[in-house]
Amino acid sequence: MADVEDEAPVVEVVPYDPAWSERFQVEQRLLSEVLPAALSVEHFGSTSIPGVAAKPIIDILAVVAEVAEVVADLRPLEELGYVYRPMAFPEDDDHLFFARDTHGKRSHHLHVFGVTSLVPEANRVFRAYIAANPDAARRYEAAKRRAAELHPHSRAQYGAAKEEMMTQLSAEARLWSRSARRQSTAG
Repeated sequence: MADVEDEAPVVEVVPYDPAWSERFQVEQRLLSEVLPAALSVEHFGSTSIPGVAAKPIIDILAVVAEVAEVVADLRPLEELGYVYRPMAFPEDDDHLFFARDTHGKRSHHLHVFGVTSLVPEANRVFRAYIAANPDAARRYEAAKRRAAELHPHSRAQYGAAKEEMMTQLSAEARLWSRSARRQSTAG
């Protein structure tokens, strides 16, 4: 007979929880102490967008001058429970990924980027676009729920299942951001 825990989904999309912001703030303080050279430590991803359903995993984005300095001494992050996953983004030398579990369940993802990476700004634009556009938020949430229903036992398959919508929304976000910049310089 299979262990009941083996049947528990690793991917669940749940209604928005205001406590996610508080959980991030706790981590932000802790990470600011162990990454004192970080240029920023930000909440991003679905849990950072009020009202949007998400996997209850706090996504954290940190920007540092040099990712090699972080890799040179992983102990401070390990002491907080973050586990370095070097093969998570092997195509991007400027992107480090750490996962943290709490009570045996994934609770945090930490993405550390070098200062020259374009990814943090793309994530900021995406977050702002989804937060500002209820229709985009609805489509994003629907894609996540559908992907979680189809692939509750695989983070990789979940990610792949929502990729088309993510690509579309990311393109919309870039256009929206460019339009907003043009309007602000013209106005």
